[in-house]
Amino acid sequence: MADGGASELIMLITGLLTAGIVTSLLIASWGGLASSVDTAQTQVEVDSKTRAALASDPMQIPWNQTTCNLTLYIQNTGSVDLIVDNIGVVVNGTASSVNNTQLIGTTPDWIKGEVAALTICPVGLTFSTGQEIYVTVIVRSEFYKGVSGQYSFSEVIRLV
Repeated sequence: MADGGASELIMLITGLLTAGIVTSLLIASWGGLASSVDTAQTQVEVDSKTRAALASDPMQIPWNQTTCNLTLYIQNTGSVDLIVDNIGVVVNGTASSVNNTQLIGTTPDWIKGEVAALTICPVGLTFSTGQEIYVTVIVRSEFYKGVSGQYSFSEVIRLV
């Protein structure tokens, strides 16, 4: 009979140790999950605050085939600052290089309401005056709570 009590005590201690280990693992996993959800929530928040829009007249976009210059004016319509040197442009499905970006306002940062002039070169594409093309612009925000937001928009524009 003495053996039965000892083996029950060993099983009880083993069960308590196992439960303690499992509890520690679950708490650690829950902390990692909570941190991951917090980062995802911050990403959604900053993405919703990152916005931009075409400030140019979409039917009157200057185009120079000889110098490969397409000039667009983009306004920051979001509530976070945008990175002026980190803009992507896709013209008619082809990635294009942004040769020059210049802020039009008096502030050194691309804050809400400020406009930036982009000089784009769609290499390898030939266009003519009056032609309508698709342009997609991708902007990125400054870091907000440790996360950078992104936003893209597309427009049909007519070249003059």
